[in-house]
Amino acid sequence: MNTLLGQRALVIGAGIGGLSAAGALAAHFAQVDVLDRDFLPANVGSRPGTPQDRHPHGLLAGGLHALDEIFPGFARDLADAGAVPVRVAQDMRYERADVGALPHRDLGIGILCASRPLIEFVLRKRVAAIANIAIRPRCRVASLLLAKSGAGVRGVRLDAAFGAIETLEADLVVDASGRGEPTLAGLEALGLEQPPVTEVGVDISYITAVVGVPADAPTERQLVLTQPDPPASALYSVLVPAEDHQWTVLIASHGPTARPRSWQDFLQTARHLITPTIYQMLRHADPPASLRYYGFPASRWRHFERLPYLPRGVLPVADSLCRFNPIHGQGMSVAAQQARLLQRVLGQVAAETDPVATMQAEFMAQVASVVHTPWAMSTSADLAFPQTRGQRPDDFAEARRFEAALFRAAVADPIVHRAMMEVAQLLCPFSHLQEPDIRERIDAAALQSAA
Repeated sequence: MNTLLGQRALVIGAGIGGLSAAGALAAHFAQVDVLDRDFLPANVGSRPGTPQDRHPHGLLAGGLHALDEIFPGFARDLADAGAVPVRVAQDMRYERADVGALPHRDLGIGILCASRPLIEFVLRKRVAAIANIAIRPRCRVASLLLAKSGAGVRGVRLDAAFGAIETLEADLVVDASGRGEPTLAGLEALGLEQPPVTEVGVDISYITAVVGVPADAPTERQLVLTQPDPPASALYSVLVPAEDHQWTVLIASHGPTARPRSWQDFLQTARHLITPTIYQMLRHADPPASLRYYGFPASRWRHFERLPYLPRGVLPVADSLCRFNPIHGQGMSVAAQQARLLQRVLGQVAAETDPVATMQAEFMAQVASVVHTPWAMSTSADLAFPQTRGQRPDDFAEARRFEAALFRAAVADPIVHRAMMEVAQLLCPFSHLQEPDIRERIDAAALQSAA
């Protein structure tokens, strides 16, 4: 049976979202072109289009599974390239002010920790090895080519290398550009409605150091997450093992904060976290070559899925659709899961009269289910700070009480701990925590704690 839905699909953006989407498209279009404005390094390295890639990134278990389904053997390739295996929560130290550190338990969940450049490089190699995919660097998409009637997309107009103007025709354009500007500009040009936006203003700033693992470290694989204590303390910290026997360490804060200018300043800031864990791990580390800074103003969900009309053949995905506060490490994984959703929907529409339009409609109808759990978890944590800008849901206080009860139960009950981590790692939806058995265990732990 012929599964081709069209001759060419174009993907704008060669980040995690664009590359994973290209892999999902390859079996259904004769040609897939991935377009990126950056020069793409031939080896592992940073690039201008991802200024945050020198900071810690997390590929959660749900994202790793999605990539392994789109590209069978991806997890093996990433491990072979040097990614560090970490067992959840055996190799993790998760610290909160109200419960202290969660117990070390092997919950049967594994992740791979690596730098963003390594993850992207391994993924780019897998995509480039697919015969009908071409990755085209140094070309900027200037605009979508849309039918004057507004009926659909015909391709893109791009500025290629050395200033050349080029037109590429396509049956489908996937917008993984990061900000969704090509799609938004196309809607404006046609006089169509812009998507409603939900925004949570976090105004977070962070600083990152990459250090060699000290000789006296008890284990290289230790991953540490030290949470803030709102509203008393707005400081987070994350220590992530990475390739080449290194740790990537981040300290972040909501709102304005003094910026550490030296390694000694960094260590001094670490002493103000809710526990001394990260300071103790770092105090014998050799100073890094430099410190790197990044600021993030707001999480933003552009609800393209709510639009009454989206031109046929235009599909915004990944950060173009929803951009998460990066401190929670969800963006890459949600992008990969959206690509896996795309792959599933593509496999179901070949017999339709207009498979591209059906695929677009089905994807947009289901994509909120991929975004909802990570969005709810991250924005709930962010909205706990009084200075965070955004509408708090009516049940916000109740949700915060449930979260506190959940963590107390996770300390006492391995089954609740596993369920909580399955949700946090995007293996299960948030509704998993509302299943009767889990709720009974949470309530029982609360009663025991109150006794």
